[in-house]
Amino acid sequence: MRNLLGRQWRPIARIAAVAWLLVLAPAELAATLARLISAPAGEPGFGPATLIALRVLVTAGGLMLGRRLVSGATGMRPAALAWAVADLGTLVLVLTSGRVPSNRAPGDAPIVWAVYAMAALVVIAASSSTAPPGREP
Repeated sequence: MRNLLGRQWRPIARIAAVAWLLVLAPAELAATLARLISAPAGEPGFGPATLIALRVLVTAGGLMLGRRLVSGATGMRPAALAWAVADLGTLVLVLTSGRVPSNRAPGDAPIVWAVYAMAALVVIAASSSTAPPGREP
């Protein structure tokens, strides 16, 4: 189980993982924060504020993981697993709470969670490769 991907898929998985971690996840968080800021005046409450703070921390962890993947660091699988658990766990809380502003249609939560789960699997697979892109055996 040393490598989860064949040699030809490693660069593609790293590109996809880095795109998710450095572009798409922060953009999704920014959109959520923009919806929260533009929502009607009022305090979000302790629960939603905690969920948002957790999502910010998880996204920051994803940014750090993405930077390590870009630099070609190896041995990032434990960090990727921890990030994936935190990301999917906080996403479940956000999707089931209904208290965080969202533009998702009712019933979209399973689809959103499945997309995030696939992205987490790609990040884990990309972090499991033993050689940086361009230096594979």
